[in-house]
Amino acid sequence: MQMGLFQKRYFEKGTPLEAELLCKKGKWYFNLVLEIEEVKAHQEPKFFACDLGENNIIAMTSGKVISGGKIRHDRDRFLARRAKLQSNGSRSAKRLLKKISGKEARRMKQENHKISKLVIEEAIKHGFNTIVLENLTNIIERIRAKKRERTRLHRWSFNQLGEQINYKASVNGLKVVYVNPAYSSKLCLNCGSIGSRHKNTFTCRCGNKQHSDLYACQKLCVFAQSADCAMAAVNQPKVASF
Repeated sequence: MQMGLFQKRYFEKGTPLEAELLCKKGKWYFNLVLEIEEVKAHQEPKFFACDLGENNIIAMTSGKVISGGKIRHDRDRFLARRAKLQSNGSRSAKRLLKKISGKEARRMKQENHKISKLVIEEAIKHGFNTIVLENLTNIIERIRAKKRERTRLHRWSFNQLGEQINYKASVNGLKVVYVNPAYSSKLCLNCGSIGSRHKNTFTCRCGNKQHSDLYACQKLCVFAQSADCAMAAVNQPKVASF
């Protein structure tokens, strides 16, 4: 059995609890559940914020921005196929619908894994010890958008992404705090007024002009200094695939 660097890192830190050998499409996978002791985080917080969105999946305090174009295209493709199969209604169409739904879920899980891994790497690389995330509870109900956009967002596993960031953060000695994202997109930190946001640009009547997503990260860090932040859960089981 060969392990990648990512799996070796977890294996060295954790105690094996249980394992499962699976065969999927002719390929064998070994899933190992590890118990990993939480690493104590630093006392003085240095905030690293992540702003989530659709056009740009995620923007970070470090200045890194990940475009959501490809993921949005893939989700639109899945939506189109799903709608066509649902309108068919035959038994074979229902079987195929179940199959592509599982494929979409696995694709989103893999994307969330990549994004969460990148978040942790960026935070560590730039010397931060506290990750700031938006509290996206009931996000679908709060968003005013067209039906297609709301459906696309509904298929995106925001909670799953948060959970993956949480457990990767705890393993690396980082804290995670959640803040209320209200006004994070339009508030001006310079004058306190409500500005305007158009695509990737934030502007305010006071003359302030910023990249909208990166500026949102700055505001989330300011919000995180409030005592209203919610700490993330830790000591969750870690699963590594070999």
